[in-house]
Amino acid sequence: MARRDVTPQEAKAMGEQLGITWQEFDVEQFRRGMVVELEHGLHDPATNVTDDDLFLTAKIALAHLNEFPDYYDRLEKMEEEAEAYWAERKAQSPQTP
Repeated sequence: MARRDVTPQEAKAMGEQLGITWQEFDVEQFRRGMVVELEHGLHDPATNVTDDDLFLTAKIALAHLNEFPDYYDRLEKMEEEAEAYWAERKAQSPQTP
């Protein structure tokens, strides 16, 4: 069964293993990133690269947060905008019987 969540304690432990100092982002931002990156695990066998391994998942989240400390805030906003855009397009498209 695919993992769906990461606890703050798990995120902190993984971050400490990776040497994160928590100066650029906090444990909660990192935890949110790990939850997002679980999409690369057992959630979808076609794109599974981590097998829900928390250390590998944490490394993916860290890579994004090292680029932009607010990466997951920006991702959330972009996904909301994309969902609204595609919902509107679907609503406007002609329905086929």
